[in-house]
Amino acid sequence: MSVPVLRSLWVGIIVLFCTQLYGQVQDKRISGKVVDENRSPISLVTISLYDHTEKLVLSTATDRLGKFQMKFDQTGRYFVKVSHMGHQEQQSAVFDGATIDLGTIMLKPVASTLAEVTVEGKKKLIQIDGGTLIYHVDGTIGGQDVSVLEALKRAPGVYVENESDITLHGKSGVQILLDGRQTFLSGKELTDLLKSLSSNNLKSIEIINSPTAKYDATGSAGIIHIKTKKNQVTGLNGTISSTVAYGISAKQLQNVALNYRKDKLNVYGNYSHTLGNYNYLYGTNRQQNGKAYDSHTDDVDKRQKMSTQVGVDYNLNDKNTIGFMANGNFIFGGGITDTRTAISTLPSFVMEETLDAINDYYGQGTARYHVNFNYRYEDTLGRSLNIDADYGFFDKWNKNLQSNTYRDAQQSIFQENLYRTLNGIDIDLKGIKIDYGTKLWQGKLETGLKYSNVGSRNNSRFYHVGAAADSLDNRRSNDFHFDEHISSAYVDYKRTLGKWSLQGGLRLENSRSTGTLFYKENGADLDDQINRNFTNLFPFFSATRPFGEQQTLSLSYAKRIERPAYADLNPFIYMLDELSFWQGNPFLSPSLTHRFTALYSLKSATVISFNFTYTDQLNAKVTDTLDSDKMVMISKNVGAQKHWSLSLTQNFAPKPWWDLTFNGLFYYIQNDISFDQYRNLNLQQAAGRVSLIQSFKLPYKMKAELAAVYHSRRLSGANTLSRAVSQVDIAFQKTMLQDKATVRFAINDIYKGNQSKYTQNFPGFVSNSYGYYESRQVRLSFSYRFSSGTAKAQRARKSALESESGRIP
Repeated sequence: MSVPVLRSLWVGIIVLFCTQLYGQVQDKRISGKVVDENRSPISLVTISLYDHTEKLVLSTATDRLGKFQMKFDQTGRYFVKVSHMGHQEQQSAVFDGATIDLGTIMLKPVASTLAEVTVEGKKKLIQIDGGTLIYHVDGTIGGQDVSVLEALKRAPGVYVENESDITLHGKSGVQILLDGRQTFLSGKELTDLLKSLSSNNLKSIEIINSPTAKYDATGSAGIIHIKTKKNQVTGLNGTISSTVAYGISAKQLQNVALNYRKDKLNVYGNYSHTLGNYNYLYGTNRQQNGKAYDSHTDDVDKRQKMSTQVGVDYNLNDKNTIGFMANGNFIFGGGITDTRTAISTLPSFVMEETLDAINDYYGQGTARYHVNFNYRYEDTLGRSLNIDADYGFFDKWNKNLQSNTYRDAQQSIFQENLYRTLNGIDIDLKGIKIDYGTKLWQGKLETGLKYSNVGSRNNSRFYHVGAAADSLDNRRSNDFHFDEHISSAYVDYKRTLGKWSLQGGLRLENSRSTGTLFYKENGADLDDQINRNFTNLFPFFSATRPFGEQQTLSLSYAKRIERPAYADLNPFIYMLDELSFWQGNPFLSPSLTHRFTALYSLKSATVISFNFTYTDQLNAKVTDTLDSDKMVMISKNVGAQKHWSLSLTQNFAPKPWWDLTFNGLFYYIQNDISFDQYRNLNLQQAAGRVSLIQSFKLPYKMKAELAAVYHSRRLSGANTLSRAVSQVDIAFQKTMLQDKATVRFAINDIYKGNQSKYTQNFPGFVSNSYGYYESRQVRLSFSYRFSSGTAKAQRARKSALESESGRIP
């Protein structure tokens, strides 16, 4: 049914906008006059019209009388830049798409405003644009010369749980976009990727609470869009930065970004790496079936992380552009975990035995490749066509030798088991996406199609290591194949009615998947297969109204989906030791979410937002019991979740040399969950998070920054109650060499307050856990930038594999 439905919808859309293509549309005009200090007209001044995303829409030049006029026919929010060589640039305030006369604009020569130029302009750290909250990463010292993950932790409402689960306003299920496309990773591997990328390349982090129908429906908590800087100069230019850091061990971060632009050609590329070991300390104290298990793990991650990207854009003419982009992410190296578990009898807590387990990851690696071909057409009549074709490949493998040594109360060895595991994951991703936009009924119509195919091949081999040879354990070895086809179509329309800006859309997605488990039993080759085929409609609606020039109110509703990560569908077993392990679940179903958002902003300095989400078939990782003495972490559909959140973000400057940015978040979670027919839980928890970033301007081109964050006791996942954490950072910065070089010194988590402690409790099982992830670090960095030429922006691009790639482990 899905293919005919999509084809019919697409044909209907084509007929709709074709019948309106030559309809009468009212043109808007922007006009004005540019003069110098003597009020004499200036000719050949560049007048540029930008939309709210800072994308160039139109440009023109003044005539010999200094006058200009531009016609355009699109709705939206815009601003104008006025620039001329030897004069200070001027920029208008943001205005709604309507006819406007900017009047007489006076440009002052640079020489006469030298004193003003040396006074650094202040960009607000937090800004609001419609329903999107924009966090300017380069506005902080502590956000520079660190990984993208560390910079992300400072964004309003964002929290990273255990270095693997990124939450927004206290809710998991966030879709991460990097320059409009997914990262091909999720969970721990996603955070590893973000650790390998340098924050020096970041322009902003956008928090989209209610994505429109144009976006993939994935992401029940919303979208975090990480945008990199787009170089705006011709010729050869770039940035080089190097950082050394020390926590428990030494680390080195390097980033090089280059761009060359001439005439119609633009070539760009970057390389970054993170070298050094990362140390993790964690453990669990659990009580199960009359016994207590107290385990402590020392985990040393020796993997090195590297990322690279190259791309080229070529402008065929003023309306047509083609582009190619390729990027890769590589993680390789060893690792070791050393776990000791003391086993005692309750209620006396008399130790009976200990288990020492060592995992030696003597071989492991991850490689992610992605290529994108793009064609874009855009004319001055408001019509646009964008085509993206993508191919991605993901390869992950590891070799692990695990020893399990049991000792009695006198520490005499009475049992030893040695295992070897060989695991591999190969994933192919293919996708194509077509987007078309045109003016319609004094508004803007956008529509598009997308198709993606994912093929995953997973194999796991479990061996008992003997003195003579390894023996394969068929009960713990298997192959799992997963194939998925997602077809989607959307239509989105926006226009202004009176003072209200209205936008509505509908997205149709059909998903067909087949999961096949191959295994051996009693010498026979067997397989189990799971087939699924479902179609969903995802509506979106928003209404935005300004109140004067300073205040804006936005209301929105969106239906979203959270599909399981591909790794969570894999039934493989990953052992920490013989008593605790992780396992996938091929029977996971997607979660559906209804999300309501209200957002109020005042002068882009005060932002208040309220969100309510209801999620059915909540997908969460839960810790459960197995047999009489084992603990397993597994992803399950556990029930329903209601989530309320209220946040306040405030920028203010008590003194000209002192800027503050405050973010406060209050949220309430209610989980109505069921582990099985005998264990039903209704858990409720209120939580809060506050952060404050203070920056100080000092003499001699120096700056200082003090940042603090506190996160209260909270409910995480399905039934995990996490204790409060806090962190204080301090940073200093000095520029030199005509402001081309910058030196920074920083200390993160000064008093080691960012240590996780959490509890799980249900009948027959109590677990208390802790974790510390080397958050306290001393960091010294140096960066140097060079550039020449005139401004022109590199294109932004979206991928056809935005949501699928985000589900890869």
